[in-house]
Amino acid sequence: MRRQKYLLYTTIVLVVLVGLYFFRISLSPNNYIPKSATVYLQKTAEGFQLIRKGKPFKIKGASGNSYLEELSKIGGNTIRVYDTLNLSTVLNQAHRNGLAVIVDIPIPRYHKKYNVYLSEAHNTQLKEEVRLLVRKYGSHPALLMWNLGNEVEYPLVFFKNSFIKTFNELIDIIHKEDPNHPVSTTIPSVTKKQITSIYYHSPNIDLLSYNIFGNLKNLNHDLTKLSYVFGKRPYYISEWGHDGPWEHSYTSWSAPIEPTSTKKAEQLKERHKTLIQNMDDNCLGSLVFYWGEKHERTHTWFSLFIGKYGKSELVEEIKHLWKGSYSHAPSIGLEYMLVDKKGAQSNLIFAPNQIKDAKIKFNHPQHDGTHISWEIYPEAWQYKANDKEKKPIPLTGSILKSNGEKATFVTPTEEGPYRIFAYISDNEGNFATTNTPFYVLNPSTQK
Repeated sequence: MRRQKYLLYTTIVLVVLVGLYFFRISLSPNNYIPKSATVYLQKTAEGFQLIRKGKPFKIKGASGNSYLEELSKIGGNTIRVYDTLNLSTVLNQAHRNGLAVIVDIPIPRYHKKYNVYLSEAHNTQLKEEVRLLVRKYGSHPALLMWNLGNEVEYPLVFFKNSFIKTFNELIDIIHKEDPNHPVSTTIPSVTKKQITSIYYHSPNIDLLSYNIFGNLKNLNHDLTKLSYVFGKRPYYISEWGHDGPWEHSYTSWSAPIEPTSTKKAEQLKERHKTLIQNMDDNCLGSLVFYWGEKHERTHTWFSLFIGKYGKSELVEEIKHLWKGSYSHAPSIGLEYMLVDKKGAQSNLIFAPNQIKDAKIKFNHPQHDGTHISWEIYPEAWQYKANDKEKKPIPLTGSILKSNGEKATFVTPTEEGPYRIFAYISDNEGNFATTNTPFYVLNPSTQK
């Protein structure tokens, strides 16, 4: 019996590999967008390149939703937007600032247990919405390409299921309504199972894009292994940057410990070197994350802009990476924060209504007008992976006094997790930031 199972498994694997082999050798440049299109992929002797308006175009930009003029000024040429809200305004602003736009078309993630794609009514409505969207904006001069779904959890299955069938129909609809722009989809990191399934079941997709952070160092190695089966394929990096919350240490109550913005800028610089080293001739470019304000575990972790404080010191570092020059001192030099003379790694747990001191250590910038602000936020306690997070409301009256690098605060009355934030801003619209998580535990609730 065991031998029969082994032979069956071996036969299936061989059939799949043979099928993949013939699938690979059947590919040719004719499978891609025609050369008469506004934007198309061109196969070269070395790999692939993106052609836009008759000229090679290398993606250099950011993923986000705002501050398009600033992106253009520091040397960016592309913005990726994650939804289609106010798309007309975004496309027009991008065009005025000389930016190309990668437009995400949001679709529900695939979930085996809660599969919305089993509903024909849902699929019909989704296809009609996509059809009308592409028909409306496909001729806009700022459009670079369509991106069908962000990390949709493409399943690894032998036969096409309801999700894959709908996904392929959507690709065909986009190609039919707009034959002038490529269609990509985004997956997290170089997820080999998803890539295999996409290439096998959705051959009409023009290219893939990767959201990749700490694993960027393995990009070239992982893609080389995949190329043995599928050949070399075009791709772009749809998100890259410093480490995310999932790649850092946590407190005992599972709050990720966030590095200072200066530490992030240092890591961003090193990661850019890794990016350049790993980008081969099939890579069409990259997009740094996140151009705008976004709450992901905290409102400062990825946000390169925060309304009242201006632009993060990371923006100046990105400008240097792209243009090779700084407008002013490269960083504010924010080293750490201590609360009650301890760092976040000490798992700070306090009783309610206690008076505590916080202190930051930073190297004073060369320009004048430095101002330090403090805030306390409740932790985003109801966090769920892949969900859109809502920024908590800051507490009022918790910061009792602040003087330069020091602040005195009172711990909240309500039990739970919190963070104290410090922002160092200057008169040129730049800021550095750091925060420390702490937990308020009412002694009367302990057994």
